[in-house]
Amino acid sequence: MDRNDPIAVPLQVLCYPEGRPSGVAAETGDRDGSAIQEAVDVAVQHAFNFSHGAAPASGAGRIIHWPWLLDTGTRLNFSVDDLFELIRRTGTAPDSIRQLILSHRHIDHFGLGAAVKARVGCEVVSSAVDGPFMADWQGMALGSRDLFRRSGTAFGIPDHLFQVNEEWAKGILMMAESVQSDRLVAEGDVVVAGGRNLKVIECPGHTEGLVTFFDEQTGVFLANDHVLQHITPNPDVYDYDPDHLRSGLPDYVDSLRKVRDLPVSVVLPGHGFEMTDLAARVDEVLFHHEQRADKVAGIVAEQPRNIFEVVNEVWPTLRERDAHLAVREIIGHMILLEREGRVARDWDGDVLVYRAV
Repeated sequence: MDRNDPIAVPLQVLCYPEGRPSGVAAETGDRDGSAIQEAVDVAVQHAFNFSHGAAPASGAGRIIHWPWLLDTGTRLNFSVDDLFELIRRTGTAPDSIRQLILSHRHIDHFGLGAAVKARVGCEVVSSAVDGPFMADWQGMALGSRDLFRRSGTAFGIPDHLFQVNEEWAKGILMMAESVQSDRLVAEGDVVVAGGRNLKVIECPGHTEGLVTFFDEQTGVFLANDHVLQHITPNPDVYDYDPDHLRSGLPDYVDSLRKVRDLPVSVVLPGHGFEMTDLAARVDEVLFHHEQRADKVAGIVAEQPRNIFEVVNEVWPTLRERDAHLAVREIIGHMILLEREGRVARDWDGDVLVYRAV
């Protein structure tokens, strides 16, 4: 067997396994029912599986058998020393790492990036879109949070949930440090990492600047959080301003179709275990979103509703701390339905109300 072939060898799971938010019923096409990903459960989870003491099968922190690292995990109950200890267990000296690649701007992927760079002096590579966000993490996150708060009334979000989100946001800000990238990459660029040439494939949706990497020679596809085996990634909202509302869900659907037919030998995701049938998993996720869109369209066909009213219909027992993630997904589906001419929106005072067309 070639040393590059991935074999899952679980080493350690810290905290608790990621899973769907409690009270969210399982649905067809969603494996464990988690249509809302990246909740606090996910943010504090660090799972590390390495293959041959090298190539990862799952987890936010991962290393492949030459000295470069893809993503790092968060700072919550986890330090750069903890990360380096896991790297040593693969037979790799952390000080030998010369390159850190950050797949996207979520804290469970770049949270320890600055600490790793400071310790080993490695080059940091990230996308041209998400890299600047990670370089000004606190400032950008606070700006997005303030806009969400100002726009929340338009979505029908109850006032008391803003305090819940505020406490959640304070915790999130502690989980990462800003990190400067030395190289920003975009579609078609090649990152030479160890013995492989990794082609950059931009896959916006989960974040606006998420990048994946494809080794055309071996068929290894580093899907990061774009395609996961057991949950559907939560789409980002690029702009919460009701007059310029932009969601990542349309991009996410396009990005799934973009990678569906890659000639992969194995898919290594950002969470969970590896896959080999990329097309089948992409089809499952696309079907899930088609079903969700139909469900949302049916809800507003019964009577006009605002975003948060639709959230409560889709997830009637949703935890309060997960509400903003649910709002993000419903915003995305409303935008898709508007583009398809199936719903329209009107202002009812300060609140946006959606109705069937």
